[in-house]
Amino acid sequence: MKRNILLLAPYCSLPGEQKFNRFLYLAELLSVQYNVTLVTSSFRHYDKQQRIDEFPKQKFDIVKIYEPGYVDNVSLKRVYSHRVFLKNFIDWFNGNSGGFDLVYSAYPLIGTNVFLAKNKTKLNYKLVIDIQDVWPEAIASAFPFIVSIPKAFLPFTKKANYCYKNADGLVAVSKTYLDRALSVSNPQASEVVYIGSDSFKIDEAPKKELKGNNIKLIYIGSLGYSYDVKTVLCAVNKLVEQGYGVEFHIVGGGKQEPALKAIAGDNIYFHGFVTFNEMVSLVKACELGVNALVGSAPQSITNKLSDYFSIGVPMLNSQKTPELLTLLEHHPHVNYEAGDIKSCELAIKKFIETETLQTFTPNKLFYRKNSYPKIINMVESLCLKD
Repeated sequence: MKRNILLLAPYCSLPGEQKFNRFLYLAELLSVQYNVTLVTSSFRHYDKQQRIDEFPKQKFDIVKIYEPGYVDNVSLKRVYSHRVFLKNFIDWFNGNSGGFDLVYSAYPLIGTNVFLAKNKTKLNYKLVIDIQDVWPEAIASAFPFIVSIPKAFLPFTKKANYCYKNADGLVAVSKTYLDRALSVSNPQASEVVYIGSDSFKIDEAPKKELKGNNIKLIYIGSLGYSYDVKTVLCAVNKLVEQGYGVEFHIVGGGKQEPALKAIAGDNIYFHGFVTFNEMVSLVKACELGVNALVGSAPQSITNKLSDYFSIGVPMLNSQKTPELLTLLEHHPHVNYEAGDIKSCELAIKKFIETETLQTFTPNKLFYRKNSYPKIINMVESLCLKD
């Protein structure tokens, strides 16, 4: 008899939407041998819209839990929205919790994982927590003074530790995040599995034809306050003024977008949100992928890094996470100091002058077909431990 698995992922993309999220990919893989229910939010985080479309029938069930949504990622409205999601999820779960053998839950949210950890023994299911971000540490980019506060005194630290301690399995999108969780826990199984990308979809996407012979930079992802896109944009503006043939393509959107458009020169192109296929086609047409984080940002190995590594595009990088710097030792890149326009100018010039950097070298560690079987094996081993 097939085991029943609940995938809980409030930020998950769904079939037909522009992104191809980790949890949607996992739902497809797991549904080959399990009965899978994918639970997500009615609110789409990346473009701040309510989901109104129905989706084609899948091999797994999809449940949308209502939450009212929010405009700003750092806001009281977001806190309220997540509380509504938690209440509605608990109501749904209490009416449907009888048959799950394993719950695979995205972290964050904190509240849903605390609830699942408290109820797993009573309801006899295994709990795997997939660490996408390290809340509460992640709020340091919005409130930089928090960096100086010991982790033990940060808001919600006890709740985060409770979740990690009570998980049967831990998966994390980076070694940095997994080490944080393992510092307070001893699960039956643990794995680092980068977010990664679908190599088949990458291979299928044709290179987009962009006019001209300029060196093309591209940034993909959020235009939120954790990201140092303004510095790169200003550096490109200055290089163009100096006569360099450089242009900058920005894919995605967010709170900073209006301010960035207000200072953008003629060689800055905003593409908005596009499909995964369109994004890959654009990246293939560019020489340099931009990984721009502000100095206080706590991110480790992000979605955009997974895409850049999978596609193989050289990188302009401001991030100083040791784990990333180790990965970059084997990948063409140039570094700059976050917030320093002159440093960014010099890094781009260095790239232009170093022809050997301008080759694509995909890192197969980031191919989902190679790494995600580790998650499937963990799920299988935990399901067998009754």
